[in-house]
Amino acid sequence: MEEQRKKQYFHLYENQMAGGAEAAPEGREEDADRYQEDLRKIGHICARNDLSDVAANRGLYKNLRRENDFSTWIGEAFLSGLFMQTANSRRRRTLERVCRRIAVSFLAMAVVLLGIVLYFQIREAKESAVLEYIRQEKEQLARAAEKEENEIEVPGSLEILPQYAILYNMYPDVVGWIRVEGTPIDYPVMQDRTGGEYYLKHNFEGKEDAKGAPFVDADTVIEPLDKNVVIYGHNVSDGSQFGDLDLYLDEKFYRNHKTITFDTIYETGTYEIVAVVRTKVKEGGESGFRYYWFHNYGNRGEFQELLDFVQAESLYETEEHLSYGDSMIMLSTCEYTVDNGRLVIIAKRIGE
Repeated sequence: MEEQRKKQYFHLYENQMAGGAEAAPEGREEDADRYQEDLRKIGHICARNDLSDVAANRGLYKNLRRENDFSTWIGEAFLSGLFMQTANSRRRRTLERVCRRIAVSFLAMAVVLLGIVLYFQIREAKESAVLEYIRQEKEQLARAAEKEENEIEVPGSLEILPQYAILYNMYPDVVGWIRVEGTPIDYPVMQDRTGGEYYLKHNFEGKEDAKGAPFVDADTVIEPLDKNVVIYGHNVSDGSQFGDLDLYLDEKFYRNHKTITFDTIYETGTYEIVAVVRTKVKEGGESGFRYYWFHNYGNRGEFQELLDFVQAESLYETEEHLSYGDSMIMLSTCEYTVDNGRLVIIAKRIGE
């Protein structure tokens, strides 16, 4: 890659590609947990004790104060109310109201939390439904095109495959489709030509989403296709996006799932895995092969740098090897055993 382009996209590779959702403000989740824990304890105390028994409550107060079991203001408020209780019915009613309000607060918090969970589940279900519809339409259009043996032409552009023409018209940033057998990976591949960072935190529809979407960087050329195309995706814990690439850490899984399909919007492609690599993003002045800058090779020396990288970083031997002239894809996601770690699946195109 030219030096100017390296500098242009340096921020993307060296700093941003760690990906993932933004961290919550420090301490906020811990405060909420302590608040919930105190509410739970108070509810348990109210359920197991007769708060109208003044003598018993005095002993209860002494035990709770000695144990110092509360960590938030709500616990201290409960203890203060318990201490102030006397035989006076008004004060008893006050303490009972405190317990009732705490119970209502606990229930309200549970309802809010449930609402938040349902919101994200519904949003994810909608996105999944859209994706599934697009997948079905893509397959139907592909079958129809095989029968008609023609292509849909978009005015003023190259000819786009029929199965991707509608998708391209809806989402102009789409450049292809990636599917990995034996995994849920079956997604459109996006490209933000303005800088390459947009799909780190947006889904293919352009909606904000910490899971992002599979994408290629802004410097990738789709037509004619680069000799090497790097496709990035977040390593999501639920297995979505590129979360299930971790399965290739097991050599047995590789033996049974060697094929990847990567279509551009202009042509279909089948790729066979040649290496599973565990590596890391290099620091600014650190030496070493940067696979994420490797789009093309102009001579055997440049190609040999790739071969040396594969040989040094591969997790196990496969039955396939790279040869000079091969076209490749690399699926790249985060790997958490080292700082800025990356898991990279390298596959070469077959059937050309």
